Amino acid sequence: MSRRLLGMSLGFALLGVVLNSAAADVDVGKAKVQQVCSECHEAADWKGQSEADVRAKIASVVAGKAKHPKKLQLTDAEMADVAAYWVSVAK
Repeated sequence: MSRRLLGMSLGFALLGVVLNSAAADVDVGKAKVQQVCSECHEAADWKGQSEADVRAKIASVVAGKAKHPKKLQLTDAEMADVAAYWVSVAK
């Protein structure tokens, strides 16, 4: 494969990652928050934080790297949805 074609392929792959991460669903996140998170957390817990920061914190809990009262099992999409919801209501 030529370098130019390889570069274009990598560029399109990166674009796909960016578009997928931008496609977080706030409504799905709200439902997951109500199901899993709202017992202990509220929107003010995330005030002033970026979506990426909130997602990173959630991912840390899911990976077992951050202390948390409950073990969380969320997919990448669910983590993105939850982070998008929290940031949308934490303003």
